Amino acid sequence: MEKWVNDWHTRYRKLKKTIENSHKLNENLYEELAKECGALLETWMEMEDKLDDIKELKTQTNIEGNLLTLPKNLEGPTYFHLEMFDKAIPALKSEIVSERPYELILYLYLGFSYLYEGKINEGKEAFLFVVQTSLNKAEKHFAFVGLGCLYGRFHQYEEAIHYFEKANSLFRNLDVPYNIGMALVMLKKYELAIPYFEEILRENVEDGEAHYFLGHCYLRLGNETKAFEAWYTALQLLEYKDLLVSIAYEFEAYGYYSAAIHCYKRLCALGFHEAWVDHGIAWNYGLLDDKEKSISMFEKLLATNSKETNIWISYLWLLSKWDDSERFLICVEKAKQENIQHPLIDKILS
Repeated sequence: MEKWVNDWHTRYRKLKKTIENSHKLNENLYEELAKECGALLETWMEMEDKLDDIKELKTQTNIEGNLLTLPKNLEGPTYFHLEMFDKAIPALKSEIVSERPYELILYLYLGFSYLYEGKINEGKEAFLFVVQTSLNKAEKHFAFVGLGCLYGRFHQYEEAIHYFEKANSLFRNLDVPYNIGMALVMLKKYELAIPYFEEILRENVEDGEAHYFLGHCYLRLGNETKAFEAWYTALQLLEYKDLLVSIAYEFEAYGYYSAAIHCYKRLCALGFHEAWVDHGIAWNYGLLDDKEKSISMFEKLLATNSKETNIWISYLWLLSKWDDSERFLICVEKAKQENIQHPLIDKILS
């Protein structure tokens, strides 16, 4: 990717200099740069979506447990645990009136139901009511957690940290240091985030997500050794597809192709037997210059996924780098027969 970006900027400077010297625009070069920019934008947007998925992984909060208990026959909490929040809200409102001994716990359920339904003002009102009314530390704890989640949803991370810290001062709940750590990551305060992820791992060394984000922080601080140590541990523990894919991308970006393959094989072990997983393995074998394994996998992939443009791009690029002209020309012809078109393929062929 870095080489591609540098190449793009070299051609951009060439185009700019030509215009400055002759006041003429090279239409072909301009169109080429514009197409590649569009292709990169599509990739960037896909990566942004994956990061957003990662941010949402721990927004769920377990209210009921050893700290707070309710009768088992209440409809509102039942709907809540079934994630039927639209049905939980009216049921909880009714039970708040009829089940007075559990009023404030039910208000917590109501606040989180509003939060997950996107009714932020109503959720905030419910949480603040508990904060201002309750004398119970556990109830206040979860109300502060709710307020922290609420501000986090709006990317107001400083406010979120303020409420998570209040929650943390009342009860020990490992989701809270996790959320503080995540808020600090979003603020790019990686050095401050590290102790929170380390705190989680002292309590639960098998928390794969904490290992992942600890590695993320170390990498952003320039400590590749500690970053990859954390990620090697994480990929043995994680079961979240998006996090494993993110680790694979990071390993690949830093040239750890064998480790990237390990990530994709972990996905296979978890049941993700899909073309994009085999594509990742084949691509990284190619980057390792293991031509036999890479070619074999790409040929099998294209036999059953002949319309997948990204697979063609990867395979053609590798063949061009290996100077395998015979196989390259055969592959180009097959791509034309499948009507495969993309700016990056045009670049490979140029």
